[in-house]
Amino acid sequence: MNLSIRWKSALLLGAMVFSSVALALTPEEEERLKECKRPKFRDFVPEHKAEVNAGVDLSFHVSHNADPSSISAEARGEKMKVEVVDKKTFYFVKSKLPQLSPGFARIHVMAKSAESKVESGCWGQDGWLIKIKGEEAAAKPAPAQ
Repeated sequence: MNLSIRWKSALLLGAMVFSSVALALTPEEEERLKECKRPKFRDFVPEHKAEVNAGVDLSFHVSHNADPSSISAEARGEKMKVEVVDKKTFYFVKSKLPQLSPGFARIHVMAKSAESKVESGCWGQDGWLIKIKGEEAAAKPAPAQ
């Protein structure tokens, strides 16, 4: 009985050692992860799922490791002109929402890392959803009984 517990313990220990070796990163993979530090986005204004008018001012922050010339924003496929202000520890980005039809629109933001050693670049992306106000559909009359 005592022998079988020792065998089970030895097998469990062996399985743990081999599983950690299988999950370890190679030096090449570790180096590649160090080469790409994606820019981060935060403080979206207006906030996520806010109801706004078309043409409203938008703003967000981007981490300082981003290349300021690569920061872009778009809504429903329409590129928006962005104004980037360097605040020493982050970039403050301002833009205007295009004149879009009422409904929901996702604001997509992208920026390339300035510190990227990867040939294709190291891009960070994020976004948020807003609802654009407009002419609401006429309320349907209640069915007659």
